[in-house]
Amino acid sequence: MGLSSSSSSSSSSSSSSSSSSSSSSSSSARAATHHKVRSFPLLLCAYALAPTSQFSSIFQLHLVPEASSRAGCVPAASRSTVRGVCMMERGEGQCKVSPACSSSSSSSSSSSSSARFPCLSNTTRTKHETPTDHWADRRRGGDISDEYQVRNSYFIGLDGALRLVLANGMEVSLHTEPHLLAGTVNPTVSKRNVTLAIDNGLNLVEWRQRKEQARGQVTVYGRRLRARRGLLHGMSLGGSQEQLSEPPQDGFKPCQVHNRNLLSLDFDRITRTEKVYDDHRKFTLRIHYDQAGRPTLWAPSSRLNGVNVTYSAAGHVAGIQRGTMSVRMEYDQNGRITSQIFADGKSWSYTYLEKSMVLLLYSQRQYIFEFDKNDRLSSVTMPNVARQTLETSRSIGYYRNTYRPPEGNASVLQDYSENGQLLQTTYLGTGRRVIYKYGKLSKLLEILYDTTRIGFSYDEVTGMLKTVNLQSEGFTCTIRYRQIGPLIDRQIFRFSEEGMVNARFDYVYDNSFRVTSMQAVINETPLPIDLYRYDDVSGKTEQFGKFGVIYYDINQIITTAVMTHTKHFDAYGRVKEVQYEIFRSLMYWMMVQYDNMGRVVAKELKVGPYANTTRYTYEYDADGQLQVVSINDKPLWRYSYDLNGNLHLLSPGNSARLTPLRYDIRDRITRLGDVQYRVDEDGFLKQRGNEYFEYNSAGLLIKVYNRVSGWSIKYRYDGVGRRVSSRSSAGHHLQFFYADLSSPTRVTHMYNHSSSEITSLYYDLQGHLFAMELSSGDEFYVACDNIGTPLAVFSGSGLMIKQILHTAFGEVYLDSNPSFQLIIGYQGGLYEPLSKLVHMGRRDYDVLAGRWTTPNHEIWKRLNSNHIVPFNLYMFKNNNPLSNNEEIKCYMTDVNSWLVTFGFQLYNVIPGYRKPNTEAMEPSYELVRTQIKTQEWDSTKSLLGVQCEVQRQLKAFVKLERFGQIYRSKSAGCAQTESKKVFGSGGSIFGKGVKFAIREGRVSTDIISLANEDGRRMAAVLNDAFYLEDLHFTVAGTDTHYFVKLGSVEGDLALIGMTVGRRTLETGVNVTVSQVNTVLNGRTRRITDIQLQYGALCLNTRYGSSVDEEKARVLELARQRAVAQAWARERQRLRDGEEGSRTWTEGEKQQLLGSGKVQGYDGYYVVSVDQYPELADSVNNIHFMRQSEMGRR
Repeated sequence: MGLSSSSSSSSSSSSSSSSSSSSSSSSSARAATHHKVRSFPLLLCAYALAPTSQFSSIFQLHLVPEASSRAGCVPAASRSTVRGVCMMERGEGQCKVSPACSSSSSSSSSSSSSARFPCLSNTTRTKHETPTDHWADRRRGGDISDEYQVRNSYFIGLDGALRLVLANGMEVSLHTEPHLLAGTVNPTVSKRNVTLAIDNGLNLVEWRQRKEQARGQVTVYGRRLRARRGLLHGMSLGGSQEQLSEPPQDGFKPCQVHNRNLLSLDFDRITRTEKVYDDHRKFTLRIHYDQAGRPTLWAPSSRLNGVNVTYSAAGHVAGIQRGTMSVRMEYDQNGRITSQIFADGKSWSYTYLEKSMVLLLYSQRQYIFEFDKNDRLSSVTMPNVARQTLETSRSIGYYRNTYRPPEGNASVLQDYSENGQLLQTTYLGTGRRVIYKYGKLSKLLEILYDTTRIGFSYDEVTGMLKTVNLQSEGFTCTIRYRQIGPLIDRQIFRFSEEGMVNARFDYVYDNSFRVTSMQAVINETPLPIDLYRYDDVSGKTEQFGKFGVIYYDINQIITTAVMTHTKHFDAYGRVKEVQYEIFRSLMYWMMVQYDNMGRVVAKELKVGPYANTTRYTYEYDADGQLQVVSINDKPLWRYSYDLNGNLHLLSPGNSARLTPLRYDIRDRITRLGDVQYRVDEDGFLKQRGNEYFEYNSAGLLIKVYNRVSGWSIKYRYDGVGRRVSSRSSAGHHLQFFYADLSSPTRVTHMYNHSSSEITSLYYDLQGHLFAMELSSGDEFYVACDNIGTPLAVFSGSGLMIKQILHTAFGEVYLDSNPSFQLIIGYQGGLYEPLSKLVHMGRRDYDVLAGRWTTPNHEIWKRLNSNHIVPFNLYMFKNNNPLSNNEEIKCYMTDVNSWLVTFGFQLYNVIPGYRKPNTEAMEPSYELVRTQIKTQEWDSTKSLLGVQCEVQRQLKAFVKLERFGQIYRSKSAGCAQTESKKVFGSGGSIFGKGVKFAIREGRVSTDIISLANEDGRRMAAVLNDAFYLEDLHFTVAGTDTHYFVKLGSVEGDLALIGMTVGRRTLETGVNVTVSQVNTVLNGRTRRITDIQLQYGALCLNTRYGSSVDEEKARVLELARQRAVAQAWARERQRLRDGEEGSRTWTEGEKQQLLGSGKVQGYDGYYVVSVDQYPELADSVNNIHFMRQSEMGRR
């Protein structure tokens, strides 16, 4: 398996002479295509067309089935004159050629110089070719299929211009022009054209250059960003430069919409100052650089505070200051940070040992981070001296990350492919497991867990996501997408469960690829169309639905004829004041004050038309954790924390009694006052008093029930992990819908089955709920605080119909109207009053305990030597629930952050411009993988250098910063933390010098001189064995793989020097040999197993058995493990007072508690292991049934 690519044709005389004539001008383009690629299950043969006068190379990337191992492209000498794309069809051993251009190189060279992209039309019209032998259909039931071919074409110009023709119908071209200072040596991308098959679907963005000279020297270099939409009929991407843009204007870089500049950036080389202007050349931001080219000052023209940066003699950031906020850094001689001193005088110190780093907080709490020789995190010792370890090990076909908690065997495993794709997540504590499968284009194809199967299907030609189908026993949820290029213009939600309603959402776009209208149809009821309007220059949203938006300075007003919602921001861009008026009467007012650390220290509230002002004040401890909450200067709540940051004591309300909270060494809560908590081995909340909680393997809450009160609630989710249904035993049934494509975790509509009412939810520009509209026509207005928590609801006539008061950690202690349903609760999550849980994205938050109900293992990927912070797997917002983290430590040292604060929303003007992540809810892995993002137009895997170059140019074109961000995340600020998927690693089972490969299911090993004797022996034992690919399991924490070797075992036994027993080799590998005689079909056969184990990896090779026999044996062992674990878990559930997986009679319960089984029942698979052998040992795939029930089923 492999890939071959070349940027030029072979030994034809015509092509040779042509390429030599253009070799100097196209060398950079050719170099970009020589991109080393690892083995990948595709075969691609691509080579350049004969160079033309404008383009040195044209690549057409066909993603086609993997070829037979003996097949290959025809020799270069025999295809030197062939022009087109080499497509390998499976097993045929020859190339099929798609003609790309009928004209010869000589005729091309004489074509008009204005034809920027010659031969394009013929290339794009080449007939779609389907392989004669499709990929093997690995689908084992359902509609999953990756049998499709996606074709993208790439064009490289002699001047560095690029053109991308995507299979989804989008065309992107990047034009270059000589740099004003560097000339043709370093051309700059000046224009980007994007075309979609919609009305006026052409979008042009261009940079104009300019320069100023004094005494023969360039003193000012400028750029102007312009964006133009809707060109005249007849203008096309193949038109000349003069057709596509106005004559150059002296050289600045502006952005213009409808011939109006968006932004201008001028850099004065004498003063080392860069200025950013708006479309009227009004000064917006000034950036000053020192002699080393480092930014030292960001000075806005508005009333916002600027940012000052200082550097040490070694060039490290020594300090950052913005207004009263500041941080200072100190370093040792090796350039490692030794301390951070904050504006409040508190500090963090860092101490370095041989392979570890000690973080000491101001409160003297201490974290020890250990790293391996490759500077990868291997363990963390918490302040309570509990040590958590992390390890990355090499397995067969994947890398395995292992997290081990301080005690017990409840490790968490995550398997990643060579390309970084998540393959499996396993919790060894209870057997939770999620399996991810991918198609030939590295697209997510299938997810399996418990009895749930999620399938993702894609368009056969464009490769775009078409459906997401979830099946879980009797429940089915299907999301169907219709797309124009990368844009979704329709999504449909369909459900199979009785009583659930379907929905459809239609979208219309303009030629900046932004939504201009949205039509919702829920339960066949069409809702009013929501219209959207944007400012053509800044991209600011001016209208959404019936609401208009007015901006003045950096403040915002959302208004209709009835209401006015006003937000004022302070000199740091934070919410300072909120006013809500209905019929010109002030209904709600809030004022927020912050300290020099960015923490909320005071809030003043008036809720209701004639209410008095209530003042809340907040105090924090030395580590910034909330300590005291006072109302009208009277302390009402006090909080204290243990060493690991767990909430330890709280005194609620006016009570003098302290409520203690208790935790185990793994930070799992065990008690809250008199309420007992139980958390399972995986760290998931299981019981709180009389309430029981059930989580599936994906970490989603599926059921809550109370054994004493008798109530229960069941939840359903769609295929991307979003909650779509809530149904209680009392008959309350709600459905949730997600129509906002830019914020896919945000609930936009709700259907109440009790009243048959549809509620549309509207959010302000910060993502906070402010209005609701019922399908009956009733309107309600919601007042939220600075973190999105609803405090009051007003009717359309201005009456306050509901007031809610929360503690700082979210517990509701006053609800004036519980009968009025408001699904949005604390910090904008989905609140359930019965369970006291708030659902936020993929996790749940317990408002009583002030913590998450499940551990956040994703935090390990964000911890590295450049990002060391105190943490806790369950801690909510670092125990500072009243502030947003980005407001606490964000110093805005990039142009885009400043523009967002000024109100610019360039992502609404320039397609592909990065949109700031304002999502408060953390999305699921599958939602991130499948959500369409305009900045990732070419979503195929990068196989060629030209693809990497296209991606680089697209990102660079919309980048405003002249220099990158000035500091790493460990220093200060709001820089994005790099996510790392590799931790400290140990040695290999083979040691050095051994190559291990599997080809067509068979092992092939090779050795070099570096290999030691033990490694050579193990390589010889495994060589030529058959690998059972889909039958590797984690048995007792060990990653176990199975092989079958035909022929005699005597040679391998002599090689390892033993016939039975166990020994440990010098390399630490444990070798176990077992032999047994068995009678099959009247013949005695000797079965031998050689087991090699190193760390948590075990390779088991069986002799004397066929591959099919070994598969059957391994599957049967897996079934026995799954059934035994299922019986043990069912027994434990009854002991703990929980509901069983089925309704048992009293006699059956006693039998189960006594003997561990119930006579007449057995465990059966829900999802067939013939289709999915990976689930053969999954305890969550077992249901107990009688044989008679199986027949009926």
